[in-house]
Amino acid sequence: MLVGGTTDVGFEGLMESWGATWPEGKEIIDGIRAAHRETELAGVDLMAQSPMAHGLRGLMRVVEEADDRRLCAAVHACTKASGTLVLLWTRAVEDPELMHRLMSDVMWDQWARVGGLAPHGAAGEAGIAISTVQYLAVPGWADDLIRFQTVMENLVVAFAVRLPS
Repeated sequence: MLVGGTTDVGFEGLMESWGATWPEGKEIIDGIRAAHRETELAGVDLMAQSPMAHGLRGLMRVVEEADDRRLCAAVHACTKASGTLVLLWTRAVEDPELMHRLMSDVMWDQWARVGGLAPHGAAGEAGIAISTVQYLAVPGWADDLIRFQTVMENLVVAFAVRLPS
């Protein structure tokens, strides 16, 4: 899929691959299949809209075509959100209410669960890079991340999370 994009793999091929590597995710995968079928019947090709539609070349094109202002805004937003999430998560481990508030937001599934908790070092840098590409490539994703950043900042205040000095 990284080389040729989603057309090389196809939707069912992707679902079979996910099922083989994530057997406990059967219910989620079945839900994705059902949603895909509904949109397909409505005449929408979700695979063509995917950031992976054209593989790694397509993702790189998205980054290359972003002007300096937009690319810097994406990196800044993703870095700031990752840092804020790490601060909240360290507190949320001890506070179920805070954890519930974080996990009940749609961005938890779209971003935080997938890679928002960026560890230090190369893995964290890769997580920020992936988030940056999503910010640039996925329609509406940037707005959702900015909204979630506001939610997280309000939680920092509400739960008196101590910022590092």
